[in-house]
Amino acid sequence: MPVIVQNAKKLKSFTDNKFNPIPVYGTEAVRVILAYFKKGQFIPVHTPGVDVVLCILEGEAEVVAGDQRIQAGVNDLIVVPKGVKRGVRALTELTVLHIVQPPPGEKDHEEVHRKLAAGKFE
Repeated sequence: MPVIVQNAKKLKSFTDNKFNPIPVYGTEAVRVILAYFKKGQFIPVHTPGVDVVLCILEGEAEVVAGDQRIQAGVNDLIVVPKGVKRGVRALTELTVLHIVQPPPGEKDHEEVHRKLAAGKFE
C-alpha cells in the first residue's frame, strides 16, 4: 500500500446540515478520518465497539468521553476505549483528526444516525 500524504487545511470542507467526515486512509484494521465542523455541529454521544483517538487540529470542542465533559482545543489528544460513550460538539469552526480501530460498522453508528436525524447531541 502506498504512503498517504494529505493536508488537513486543503481537504477542509463543510456541509450545512452536519459535520463533514473525510476519509483519509483505511484498512481492515484502522480508519483515519478528518472531520470538519461548523460552529454548533456535532457527532452525537454514542457508544460504539471501537477505540478512537481524537486530535483537535483547529478550533475548540466540547468532548464527551465516558463520564467526562472536556473543553478541548488545538493539540489536545483524547483517547476513548471501545464501549465507552463519546461525542464531539464544535464550539467554534473545528477540525478533528480521528483514528479509529477497528473501523466502525453500521451497528456502531446506528445511534449516531438516529440522533443526527433528530438533531440531538445527547
